[in-house]
Amino acid sequence: MKKLKDLRRLKDVAELSLNVELSTLSEIKREEKNLRARWDLIEESWKQRAADIGAAKEFDVARAMGVDGAWDKWVAQQKPQIMLELAQISEKREVQLEKTRKAFGQKDALGQLTERIKKRR
Repeated sequence: MKKLKDLRRLKDVAELSLNVELSTLSEIKREEKNLRARWDLIEESWKQRAADIGAAKEFDVARAMGVDGAWDKWVAQQKPQIMLELAQISEKREVQLEKTRKAFGQKDALGQLTERIKKRR
């Protein structure tokens, strides 16, 4: 009976550990989603501005003042930075996925072991 009780406690701890790992994974995915949204916004804005310039029939003040050039330069700086951050987050996500798989395996193994011992009794 003590063995079963100990296994149940271990299973509970393993379940808590899995929940922590899943929560961390979820946080990482949220970071990645926010970065991708930032990338998409920059891309969409850049395309829209290019379309506006192409369709412009009048004098474009922003273009004449060099604001477009500054904006293009800013975009050119932001894209590699976002890509770098996405790569770092992807690496972080892969490490976290491995931790989560391990935590799941421990929880699953302890659950199966607990069930076997319960059936023996």
